[in-house]
Amino acid sequence: MLREQQPATRYPFRDPLPVPVEQFLHADDAVAAWTAEVEGRPVGHVCRTGPVAGFPDAAALNGACARAHGCEVADLGWVSTLFVGAEVRGRGVGRLLLDAVVADLRAAGLRPCLEVLPVHPAALALYRRSGWTEVLSLRPDWLRDAVGEEGPDVVVMALLSPG
Repeated sequence: MLREQQPATRYPFRDPLPVPVEQFLHADDAVAAWTAEVEGRPVGHVCRTGPVAGFPDAAALNGACARAHGCEVADLGWVSTLFVGAEVRGRGVGRLLLDAVVADLRAAGLRPCLEVLPVHPAALALYRRSGWTEVLSLRPDWLRDAVGEEGPDVVVMALLSPG
């Protein structure tokens, strides 16, 4: 399903992926994951991870979200690899997956964060409609290596608690 939806959404942005699909889906570091199904067929995916790590911009991403939330980096939880199949786009599947992971993060006492490359406006629109706030925009090395200085930057967002 990840490969099927990629031509329409450009997610993942790098095609082919520079890592195995399992690694991209966070098979090793996901704390939890959800798959949406319709008639037994997978049609969507999302997972949550702990604070981002393992790449040069991780401190900047974690720091921006921690400042926005007014918390420590250890209190952050990240929404990752949210995508839905083309056949269910516009039917609320992405919203249901997002709601599930956010509820899980909050139940664990964590503050929700995510990053998005806004090459498919529907993803960014979903996050904004859901109350997410942009806290940082940056061009990580992997994006600079892929497209140079052209195109959009990665947008880092936090879902701030009301009040």
